[in-house]
Amino acid sequence: MVTLLSIVVVEDNDDLRELTCEALRQDGHKATGLACAEELEDLAAGEPADVFLIDLNLPGEDGLSLSRRIRKVQPLVGIIIISARSDLQDKLIAYDSGADWYLPKPVPFEELSAALKSFARRRQAHKLERESASQKLTLSRQEFQGPTGAVKLTSTEVALLTALARAPAGRMETWQIAEMLGADADEMVKASISVRMTRLRKKLQDAGAEGIVIESMRNVGYQLLPSIEIN
Repeated sequence: MVTLLSIVVVEDNDDLRELTCEALRQDGHKATGLACAEELEDLAAGEPADVFLIDLNLPGEDGLSLSRRIRKVQPLVGIIIISARSDLQDKLIAYDSGADWYLPKPVPFEELSAALKSFARRRQAHKLERESASQKLTLSRQEFQGPTGAVKLTSTEVALLTALARAPAGRMETWQIAEMLGADADEMVKASISVRMTRLRKKLQDAGAEGIVIESMRNVGYQLLPSIEIN
């Protein structure tokens, strides 16, 4: 069975979380269950999620705060809020926090599955649109190839570019990059990352990548704008 989406289920009810994850896996998805928002940081170095399924009432950071935080750094990811609250005002607040869907508990799995299929179709259409409009940019081993030629990259630059290319919407927070480099995100490390990104940006432009290529998001991190094929 082909895995359709990578889904993170944030639900503090152990039984409901496991049942939801199992149903999602049987539907062809990859599902990871978390008991609270704070456990999300442990996934930073893992495979990026396509969809977050978030319970509104969580211990510690609540679902609305988590939704806002995710949406800030991953604008194209799917966010589904699930809650026992069914008032219109609760729904409006959830949508304002960045949710794509608000599903009241108990949620029939058929409805959840339909919402996920809708998101998967939109995601595929967006991917095809990006690919058709993208430049021919390829990362192969330690060489980046673009319309005007190829440039050599260091092993660190390859790791940075690969991580950005595979991150949702091409975005990574500064602390994620620092963690990948095996350092704490203090001011000295942030300055070092900035220098690395400047050098990497110039190399990509030397190979023919157009525009800003890697955008610096103030107080957040960095975003890779073009689509890059990794061989």
